[in-house]
Amino acid sequence: MLFLDLWFWAFALAAVPGFWLLPRRVKLPWLVASSAVFHWHFAGPAGMAPILLLAIVTYATGLAIGDGGRRRLFTGTLTLLVAALAFYKYSDFVSDLVRGGLLQLALAVPEWLASWSAPAAPLAISFFTFEFVHYLYEVRVHGRAPIRNPLHFALFAIFFPTLASGPIKRFNDFVPQLEKLRNPPAREIVEGGKRVIRGLFKKICIADLITEYVAVFENAAEYSLPLVASLAVLQGFRIYYDFAGYSDIAIGFARMLGLRVPENFDRPYLSTSMQDFWRRWHMSLSSWIRDYVYIPLGGNRTRRALNLLLAMGLCGLWHGAAWNFVLWGLYHGGGLGLEALVRRRWPGLFAARPALAVGRWAVCYGFVTYGWLLFFYPLSTVVEMTRESIAWVFTF
Repeated sequence: MLFLDLWFWAFALAAVPGFWLLPRRVKLPWLVASSAVFHWHFAGPAGMAPILLLAIVTYATGLAIGDGGRRRLFTGTLTLLVAALAFYKYSDFVSDLVRGGLLQLALAVPEWLASWSAPAAPLAISFFTFEFVHYLYEVRVHGRAPIRNPLHFALFAIFFPTLASGPIKRFNDFVPQLEKLRNPPAREIVEGGKRVIRGLFKKICIADLITEYVAVFENAAEYSLPLVASLAVLQGFRIYYDFAGYSDIAIGFARMLGLRVPENFDRPYLSTSMQDFWRRWHMSLSSWIRDYVYIPLGGNRTRRALNLLLAMGLCGLWHGAAWNFVLWGLYHGGGLGLEALVRRRWPGLFAARPALAVGRWAVCYGFVTYGWLLFFYPLSTVVEMTRESIAWVFTF
């Protein structure tokens, strides 16, 4: 986590007060320059170069399609963005699948494929890609005005609080704030500082502490239902406090600079349905998946179950290039589809009655918590955990 690096705090102690002290006309260039220094330090020239190229192409494409037409340019740039993400983040995963398939078929693996290894992914390429795709889609499909000021686009792309870990910004919310960039009121600075401290507490004092307990449970000699249930609950709270912690830090620093970025979590473990959970969990990502994958695929209008599986499978794959993430996404897609079916068949189960709400919460929390096993462990391990938990029940 970059926010825990000592260099970052030295950087922040210069970048944030420097912003407050500079005259208004210099604040925007200062934030762009500060964010570039941040990116350069953590990504290096090799990590910055691909992002710089993609940013220039995206900025130029936005201007071109904003002036009307140019469908092929829009499609081509989207393809380039997705291809760059796939190359850096998923080509090793795909090459392993191809090599495994060839070996299963007793076919020779080409030498280039046998030795293939993707270069290190540029810092935060997933966040860059999603924000750039959102930008172009909004300009081309929804007719929003493109960003014409290159400094505005640069800061949208590399704003240092959100660069590495999100939340995923919407340009139509973020860029208008840059037109009136000024020092925030003292109370906003104080609230932002409190948010940063809260995020550090969540990350260091809760998430990292839970990690120690998880390690103890993982080293148990055999699985039982209490152990597996405890492990699933711990993993669920660990990932929540880890994600929510860095989101709080990013939101807090942005607020100290007079800027608002999206909230990412809203007490997700109080959700009383899967639909409700995905409105509360990693909200900037889930809303992106909804707006730029699920709805373009057809949303609720046609093939809803398939659209949910595809969208949530992509959501899982976004977290990492491994089958456990894909399965976790498909698991949630299946849960959302099943819930939609139950909601249609038995709408009374979703009535606003306390007893029903408690029951729905228990089902939702149990479903989500079991899913964390799929997120963190290979399927074979989850199967073993489940089998031994069931056996424990019958031998208890």
